[in-house]
Amino acid sequence: MKADEKLDQLGVSYEEVIQENPTKSCDDAARERGVETSQIVKSLIIESEGEKFHILLPGDRTLSEKKLGAEYRMIPPEEAERITGFEPGTVHPFSTDLKHFVDERIFENNSVSHTVGEKTRGVILEVKNFAEALEKSGFEFEVSDIVVSTDEDYQEIQEYNLGEESVKFVVNKGYRRKFMDLEENYDSDRIIDLLQAFNRKDLNFSIERAEEVLDRAENQTHMQRLVEKLAETGQLPEKSDFDLEEKISQVIEENPEAVEDFEDGQESAVNFLIGQVMQETNGKADAGEAREILLEELP
Repeated sequence: MKADEKLDQLGVSYEEVIQENPTKSCDDAARERGVETSQIVKSLIIESEGEKFHILLPGDRTLSEKKLGAEYRMIPPEEAERITGFEPGTVHPFSTDLKHFVDERIFENNSVSHTVGEKTRGVILEVKNFAEALEKSGFEFEVSDIVVSTDEDYQEIQEYNLGEESVKFVVNKGYRRKFMDLEENYDSDRIIDLLQAFNRKDLNFSIERAEEVLDRAENQTHMQRLVEKLAETGQLPEKSDFDLEEKISQVIEENPEAVEDFEDGQESAVNFLIGQVMQETNGKADAGEAREILLEELP
């Protein structure tokens, strides 16, 4: 099915563009349709680890194997045409039900354009309508930073007055958009700490989840523990009505004999102190987390 027919079926508004000349490249298509090359949505069909995927990129960018997280190969033109039903240069975003990986920069435009499945016809649609079409299409898709970084990307993040290593980390790891969105409400250094914590655990996360961790984290150590819990269980621990570190400090201060026993090599003293923490928190503390903090705090 051609893209305009698919958009009609989905009930999504668009503007049809009849080109004066057939086009093969994204630059040519942009010129014919009166848009920027970055507004062109380019489709690639790739194979990675035995599975095929549909990739959507801005017309002026190339796919990054490093950010994709796996080696890949481009599907040969003949095979791609068999999968999509369209010849090379006319594959549109809705021509397959494969899982789609979509570069986040596409949604930073006011409008985007792509072929309908012909070399002389395209569509232009508001980016919100394009997002609506993706949602309604039924295939699985994931939006993230998947393109090769450029000098422009580094310069964009340098404007936030980060150190050189932090700039490289944000851009090279594909955290550019997440950092910029979070920076509107949070301190840059705290955001970097959070992104590094997520990166160490190799976790995918949403802006909403990142904001939840930033809002709850009392300090860097607590932030790390929240991310660790998320990595272990897929969920953040329930909010407590007490500060666990404060309770542990209180227990250590009120039980000097147990602390002395621990210093003398009596490991059972830790269990006693954990018991005191559980008592102080009415059994609400996470015993494993309490043990970790105790061992860090004890002399």
